[in-house]
Amino acid sequence: MKQTFITTLLALATMAGQAQEKSDSIPFLYHSHIYIPVVINDSIKCNVIYDTGAAGMFGVDSVFLSHSAWKPQKVGHAFAGGGAGKTKVRVIAEKTRIIAGTIVDNYNIVPIFQLRDVVSCHTDGIMGIKNIADHPFEINFEHHYLKPHKSGLPDIAGYEKLPIKYEDDRLLLQAETCMNGTSIKGWYLMDTGSGGTVDFTAQTVSEYKLDEMTAKRYFTDFTQFGIGDKEQEVVVDMMSDRIVIGSDTIHRRSISYMPEGTGAFGNRDYVGIIGNDIWSDYNIIIDAKNSVLYLRRFKPAAPEGPTYDYGFRNRTDICRGWIVSSLVRDGDAVKAGMELGDTITTVNGKSVSEYSWDEEDALHRTPKQVLTIATANGQEKQITLEAKEQW
Repeated sequence: MKQTFITTLLALATMAGQAQEKSDSIPFLYHSHIYIPVVINDSIKCNVIYDTGAAGMFGVDSVFLSHSAWKPQKVGHAFAGGGAGKTKVRVIAEKTRIIAGTIVDNYNIVPIFQLRDVVSCHTDGIMGIKNIADHPFEINFEHHYLKPHKSGLPDIAGYEKLPIKYEDDRLLLQAETCMNGTSIKGWYLMDTGSGGTVDFTAQTVSEYKLDEMTAKRYFTDFTQFGIGDKEQEVVVDMMSDRIVIGSDTIHRRSISYMPEGTGAFGNRDYVGIIGNDIWSDYNIIIDAKNSVLYLRRFKPAAPEGPTYDYGFRNRTDICRGWIVSSLVRDGDAVKAGMELGDTITTVNGKSVSEYSWDEEDALHRTPKQVLTIATANGQEKQITLEAKEQW
C-alpha cells in the first residue's frame, strides 16, 4: 500500500511538472474529491483535497505530519469548524509556504486535523480557495485540471453565465431542488470538499418540514461525517424529482440531510451544499471578482444504479484494512452482521491492501461482494452482499 501511495504521489508530481511546462494548469486526480499535488516549504510533498467549502484555509492531516520530514517549532491550539461542528485542534503557528502548480501562497496558521478519520489515507491535507478573486479560475472536470486565468477570462463559448455570491472565501449560487411538490430554492454553497449531490442544512430541514414529508427515505448511521466534535451523525437520504441549476435540470437524484446537523450543516445563510456528485459532470469557470460563474455540461447525468448500503474509509496506513464508517439502518449489510468500526480485510478474495485507488472506487459497481471482516474484539467473519436498486 505504501508503494502504491508513493507511486500515486510521484505520478501527481510528474503530471504537475509536465503541465507547468505547457501551461499554468494544475492537474488533479478525481476520486469523489479533487486531489492536487502540493509542496510545503519547498520540500515536503503531499496530496491535498481542493475544497471550495474550506474558505481560505490550508490544513494538514495529523498522521501525515507525524510521518513527514516537517517538524514545526511553534505549535499552539485553536478551535476549528467543519461539517461536524467545532473542535479544538493543534495549529502550526509559523509562516508556511504552499506551492500548488503556479499558485504560491503563505499561511501564518496551519491547523492540524484528523482528516483521514473523515476521508481516507489518500488525504494528506486540505486547501481552500484563498485569493480566488484575483483571476478567473477554472475547474475542469472533463480533463482533470485547475487553472487560474491570469490574462483574463478564457473562451466561454458554450458556457452558461450564472450569478454567484463570493463572501468570506465562500462561493454561493442559486439553485432549486424539488421533491414531493416542494421547491427548495435559494443560495447553495458550492462545495468541492463534498462527494455528494445536495445536502441540506438543519435550518432548511426545519423550515421546509422535510421530516414530515411523505416519501421513501433511508436512515444511515455515519461516523465522523466531517471536521468537528460530533463523532456520529444520522444522515437521511431521499429521492428528489429534480435539481435545477441555471437552465440545466437533473432528474431523479438522491439528496441528503441531517435533522440535527451542526457546523456547515447547522443554521446557515445558505439552504444546503452542492457537492461533486453534481459538479463532476461540468466544466466550471469562476469569475469571483465580477460575481459570476460559467458552467458547461460535458456529459449527461447518469441515473443512480444498483449500490450497497454501507461505506468505508481506507485506513491501510494505520491498520490492515478499510474501516466501516456508514451503515443504512436495517439494510442488507446490517442484516448480514456488519457493524460500524469493523475492518474489511479482503473483498472477493483479494486483500484490500492490494487494491489500487481506482479499483477501490469501482467496487460499488460490482454486482456482488464477498467480504472478510475483522471485528473490534478480534473475531473474523465473512459476509456476502449484492448491489441493489435503492429507489
